[in-house]
Amino acid sequence: MDVLGVFVFIENQIMMTYFCRNCWNEINERQSVCPQCGAKQSELDDETFVAKLIRALNHPEPQTPIRAAYILGKLRTNEAIPALLDVVHKNRDFFIVAAAIDALGEIGNRKIIKELQELLIQNPPLPIRIAAERAIRNLG
Repeated sequence: MDVLGVFVFIENQIMMTYFCRNCWNEINERQSVCPQCGAKQSELDDETFVAKLIRALNHPEPQTPIRAAYILGKLRTNEAIPALLDVVHKNRDFFIVAAAIDALGEIGNRKIIKELQELLIQNPPLPIRIAAERAIRNLG
């Protein structure tokens, strides 16, 4: 079965944590249906790469959404803009938000400049402010 997991090292042993690819609830590696949301894990295999990256923006392990945002930015896919903006407005992790803003700047859609300017008016934390200023310069 192809499930998304995270390796955890505990006392010289490798432990693997598996997640539902729909709701990111921890599941047993043998569970084909998530007990939390009911998603059939095998049905998620047919999603496009971009759809999987967009879904990964909500992963509980912080490096995963940062990597997903980075790749979405490099792919310059406008399809990701609504999900990235959702991360900007709802996520509490400064580094994840900054990665989403950087991705928005990389995608290059000038329609988001006003939204980033409005974000700066709110005097966000430094990592978010730096990312927003950089994105605005890239889009300018």
